[in-house]
Amino acid sequence: MYVLGHVVTAVRSGAFGPVDLLSGERVLELMLPDVLSSHDWGYEHCWRDTDSLRGRLVVAHMLGDAVVHYGPRWVAPHRRSGWAYLRMGQVARRYEEFWRTAAERGWRKPDAGPQDSRRGWAHSLVEYSIDQHLADHGDWSDLLAELRRRAAVVVTDPSWVRAYAAEAGVVPSKPLLSQPQRYCGALSRALEPDEIHLRGLAVKFGLIERPEVLGWLREWTRGIVAGVGADEIDDVLAGISDVISTPEGFGYPVDPWAVAAIPEPWPVVADQPPT
Repeated sequence: MYVLGHVVTAVRSGAFGPVDLLSGERVLELMLPDVLSSHDWGYEHCWRDTDSLRGRLVVAHMLGDAVVHYGPRWVAPHRRSGWAYLRMGQVARRYEEFWRTAAERGWRKPDAGPQDSRRGWAHSLVEYSIDQHLADHGDWSDLLAELRRRAAVVVTDPSWVRAYAAEAGVVPSKPLLSQPQRYCGALSRALEPDEIHLRGLAVKFGLIERPEVLGWLREWTRGIVAGVGADEIDDVLAGISDVISTPEGFGYPVDPWAVAAIPEPWPVVADQPPT
């Protein structure tokens, strides 16, 4: 799930009433786990900071990702059995086709590195189809404009992001010196609402961000939406909003005693091969 999905589920949860996330207010704070690539750290440590608005926004992001990847309830050890993995079969068998097409058309960046795994590639496309569904059904012009503006500021000066990481003790999974600009650079280049996540996919998969590439990725995500159905995606969004609204009701460790019981490292059971 990407920016639109996180914004919509946070807003619908009712947990951030005074904050106009739909107009882009504090949206990059909601997306800090992506900006910093700090999800592994977040599953162990983000629950400790629920006193500040920024901390609660980070928790809302992590709750959304946890539901999509692991299911609505907090259970340790976690299995990758959330919606994004359950629906990987929509595209998993077309893995070779995707990468062959990208290579034959010269769409892979020279420094892209190895292609993503079948599981990583498939679940990312399924996840981002949530945002495609939202982008195709709504007016996101205010959010897009403010998101681009705020992202461009971080590209030029990421100091507040780095300061947050230092103050919170965040341990990113990708280099702190480059990840915020890499992530926000793609956001700042988005010209249409769905380009927010389509450019994110291009960066993730090492693809160039030409219009024909974005259009091709759009066909993949819209195909997933058509395959699973809009009603199912709406149900996923509603489920995430419910968890954000009352995380303790789903077993999430948002009180000090529960936080203290989180094992380190946070255990995840190995994935099942896609079918």
